[in-house]
Amino acid sequence: MKYFTYDHHGDGFEYHNTEEEAKSYAQQCLDFYLQNDDENNVDICWGEIKEDVHSNDGVLELKASKE
Repeated sequence: MKYFTYDHHGDGFEYHNTEEEAKSYAQQCLDFYLQNDDENNVDICWGEIKEDVHSNDGVLELKASKE
């Protein structure tokens, strides 16, 4: 999974396979806030995962994301 969305006040991080999926999910989150008159608590972002951290026996290592 190469894309993500993050909704601070909702489900947190979600992972997506495509940019379109991430954008669509972010829009769904925004629509939820707007439909519930809660636009003051909107904190949503989406983007491409370029690097991530892996741990093996307590050793953290930053690696490029696999496509």
